[in-house]
Amino acid sequence: MFIVSLLKKYPRVVISQRNNGLGDNLLAAANSWCYAKHTNRTLVIVWQPSRYLADKKVNAFSHFFKVPEKIEGVPVVVEPNIDPISTFLISHPLYYLPFPDPILSIYKLFSKITKSAQSLFKERLLKRKGVTDRIIKNHEDIQNRVLITHSCYAPRDNLKHFFDSLKLNPEFQEKVDLFAERNFKNKKVIGVHIRYYNRSMAHSDHTKYWQDQVEALCICLNKIKEAASGLKQSEYVVFLSTDSGLVHDFLSQSVENLVFYEKDFGSDISQELHQELPVETATSTVIEMFLLAKSDVLVRFPPESWFSYYASLYAKEVIV
Repeated sequence: MFIVSLLKKYPRVVISQRNNGLGDNLLAAANSWCYAKHTNRTLVIVWQPSRYLADKKVNAFSHFFKVPEKIEGVPVVVEPNIDPISTFLISHPLYYLPFPDPILSIYKLFSKITKSAQSLFKERLLKRKGVTDRIIKNHEDIQNRVLITHSCYAPRDNLKHFFDSLKLNPEFQEKVDLFAERNFKNKKVIGVHIRYYNRSMAHSDHTKYWQDQVEALCICLNKIKEAASGLKQSEYVVFLSTDSGLVHDFLSQSVENLVFYEKDFGSDISQELHQELPVETATSTVIEMFLLAKSDVLVRFPPESWFSYYASLYAKEVIV
């Protein structure tokens, strides 16, 4: 069993499991790495099951990235396939970590019967998650040999070493290099990432930026014009990365020298693209993230979209 063999080899570990957008997943792993470094633990990255892969038994991190042996002295473990029992334990840590909570199990049992128990279960679950989040954020060095987190957390100033270590597997890196050679060579690259949102989607930090859709699109267009200010058309290229066909069509008609990586945008406007077509767009997603990192000027809208956070670490200038 993976958990047993892991603890036989490593005295203390922090396990980062997340199955959200690619930027969120990476930021979650980076924050867990930071915690591991401060508390002398091994970092274990689990992207299994993953929305991005049809085979839910495969750890998506090793599918996309080369796995470094260590990052700044922190050992890194990414098991390609994890057994069902270990997967279950990693997916439900709040029942037993950082300490056992039998009451949570009781609430869970009765939550299917009464609404009051369901409310108590959710409330207690949030409190348990809050304990783990506090430990990770504050780098609290607890006695547990294993700590498991599913959270993302906000960026920190000292995460860049983690992102510096990210290397795509050859099949993806070749696609990045080929696109850049064809479209970026001898040009100033204006990278643009626009995360679309609308009122039919679940409320999030991005919602406030899209209260007025026309206004939001105009803001994006003005930021691109600001980035291209003073440049001749022959001197630059605008690389667009967006999860919205609407945004793509608007900017295709409004922006000169626009290039993009081909992908399907889907048709369900009530879902984000990584919810509607995660497997179908997985390759284009990781390629776009690394192409954005080649930007001379990076336009981010909204600025809290963690998909473009990776690129913001390497762009010479960032416009938000």
